[in-house]
Amino acid sequence: AKAYAQGWGVIAVSDVPGFVQARDSLLICAHKLAHLPQETLKTLEDEKSLYNAGWSHGKEKLGDKPDFAKGSFYFNPISDLPGTAEDREKYPLSYPLNVWPEDDIPQLEPAAKNLGK
Repeated sequence: AKAYAQGWGVIAVSDVPGFVQARDSLLICAHKLAHLPQETLKTLEDEKSLYNAGWSHGKEKLGDKPDFAKGSFYFNPISDLPGTAEDREKYPLSYPLNVWPEDDIPQLEPAAKNLGK
């Protein structure tokens, strides 16, 4: 085996069974999410985790100005309840709880978790 010190540092994986369908299902949900009313998106924000879970728009900065060019939705695909209660209390930025739009896009959670497994 040989390691290369120069290059992009990219690993490409192909022919993962079900990946394309799982990705497409999640992208459909992502489009719906981005087009929810602002007041609904606001309920999906998690300020105490510094927006490390749920919806984030204009919270990150590009230079010294808020970045309104994109929205992000952060989630843990493995667990809705990561770590222990003590971990979550002590390190809320590292162990945020997932925030799902269950009423508006109920298919988002299963699509996200399916792609993440």
